[in-house]
Amino acid sequence: MESFTTSDGYTHIGNVRKRNEDAWLGDPERGLWVVCDGMGGHDAGDYASSHIVESLGRCPFPARHGAAVRTIRACLAECNQHLVDYSSDNGLDQVGSTLVALYLRDWTATVLWAGDSRAYRLRDGRLRQISRDHSYGVELADAAGDDFAQVPEGYSQAITRAVGVAPRLRLDTLFSQVHPGDRWLLCSDGVSGSLTTERMAQVMEDSPAPGRDLVEEAMDSGSRDNCTAVIIRVTGPT
Repeated sequence: MESFTTSDGYTHIGNVRKRNEDAWLGDPERGLWVVCDGMGGHDAGDYASSHIVESLGRCPFPARHGAAVRTIRACLAECNQHLVDYSSDNGLDQVGSTLVALYLRDWTATVLWAGDSRAYRLRDGRLRQISRDHSYGVELADAAGDDFAQVPEGYSQAITRAVGVAPRLRLDTLFSQVHPGDRWLLCSDGVSGSLTTERMAQVMEDSPAPGRDLVEEAMDSGSRDNCTAVIIRVTGPT
């Protein structure tokens, strides 16, 4: 049985927004960490992100890794339906949130995501993006086998998936082996869109409070969005 420690987690309204639509969860006892970013420009994005985090925080997990992942997916499907119904019942356009979740157990990491909140893994000094954005620019570039230069201006960052914006939730899932010393970063696009991978890796390695420092550096670098960063350090077996 391994021990996982959340070394830091921090969120800030940022330089421009009037409310913080980001929300995060750190639950090392169950091995679950989550970052949600309520859909900017939509109604009640803060409600959406908070509802997802609170629902996952209450969700009971089975002992086996695979069963726990299925439970997380089922909980997120329920959140999706709730937000679709909430939007309809209240006459709102859309109530949604991006999501990235990391579940660690039995030396296996499972990353689940919808949207452009990201998961990174720092191993042996190299920071690698594990998730892949669900955005118009990324998906069009994949389909065309080309780069972002071919994406119409203003469309590249448009989100193609999120919790609460469609009757059926589409999540991507990735499994990975865990190594002692691994560090993971979950963040909203207010952070990832403002800092280079090299700078994020340096802060993760050198700072005693990397979550706060990543958020503050993102804001200092001109981020115009809410900013959230959660760091998870694998400390090894107990």
